[in-house]
Amino acid sequence: MTGIDGVGSAFAAAQYGLQSASDGISQAASNIAQRTAEDAVVPAQPIAANTDINNATPNSTSSTSRLTDDLIALNVSERNAQASAKVLGVADEMLGTIIDVLA
Repeated sequence: MTGIDGVGSAFAAAQYGLQSASDGISQAASNIAQRTAEDAVVPAQPIAANTDINNATPNSTSSTSRLTDDLIALNVSERNAQASAKVLGVADEMLGTIIDVLA
């Protein structure tokens, strides 16, 4: 019955992956909302077209960088959730096949 044990492990891995992705999405969304609220109070200074990026104000560059990092984390968490959902689907199909074979 090692096949059934493998299905249980796949379900557990998918559940853990979905929970981790959900936590990551919540954290990234919270960070994005916080940065948006901070920018509403103190908007980041736009960088002039003829200004060198190295001469930009530290707050605007770091704020933009942090926002970019949070958006990337949100995207990565979304991909992790999609992958975990696929694992869950495959484990479901595998369990169905095992039930059909044993029946």
